Amino acid sequence: MKVTIAGGVHGNELIGIYIVKKLMRENFWLKDIAIDYLLANPKAIKECRRYIDYDLNRSFSQEALSKDSHIYEYERAKVLKKRLEDTDFLIDLHTTTANMGITIVLSKDDPLSANIAKILAREYENVKILRWFGTEEGNFINSCVKSSITIEVGPVCQGVLDASIFFNTLKVLKRALDILRKDEKMDEKVVCYDIYDYRDFPREDEELAGMIHPEFLGRDYQLLHHGDPIFLRFDEEEIFYEGEPSYPVFINEAAYYEKKIAFCLAKKNML
Repeated sequence: MKVTIAGGVHGNELIGIYIVKKLMRENFWLKDIAIDYLLANPKAIKECRRYIDYDLNRSFSQEALSKDSHIYEYERAKVLKKRLEDTDFLIDLHTTTANMGITIVLSKDDPLSANIAKILAREYENVKILRWFGTEEGNFINSCVKSSITIEVGPVCQGVLDASIFFNTLKVLKRALDILRKDEKMDEKVVCYDIYDYRDFPREDEELAGMIHPEFLGRDYQLLHHGDPIFLRFDEEEIFYEGEPSYPVFINEAAYYEKKIAFCLAKKNML
């Protein structure tokens, strides 16, 4: 089995970048598994920016991959797709500024990926499973392979390392590799969360008119009820949630301001 471990799909998410560098430097290997280490967006990594021209993790749509482009990430996506052709399993490392703990993101309905996510969520109290099957902007890098997980960890600032998060992520990563190596199986159901909608910040003429309410900030994976405060306008007017009870994730994610996403809404299910 060939496993690719990717860091730096976003060049300012340092945890994944330095985990990949550490494992490469130590020549980390496992019996019966061939490991390919990938620093996905080298230009953005060098400049410690999320991307150069466009979000690389939204650059794997058929349209983006099928035409020549001046957009660096579109051209880089073609290189990565070819490199991943013989990869059996991809582990993609990311960080978030939101209070997400360690989240295993599943980007497609795949039994092998789901099995690994379930075992990790059962063994580690702070690990949650989030299913996010692509976005309107374009497909994730995971679309290049049959099986994969994304390990999304936070909160941590962009361009910053956090020792506790670093080593906790490394522990979960190595356990995922161990599960693959041993071909462990788990038939029990485990709680998961499915993203189904988004909310933007209050705006006036495209300009921000408010921010995340302090009572809402950091409450990722905590049930949000109709009438709960979610935004506080600059004039101190409160805005309250209207909708069915849901579980918010990626609350106040810094990278999503440009995407006009203040937070995502998820439903709790069983995987």
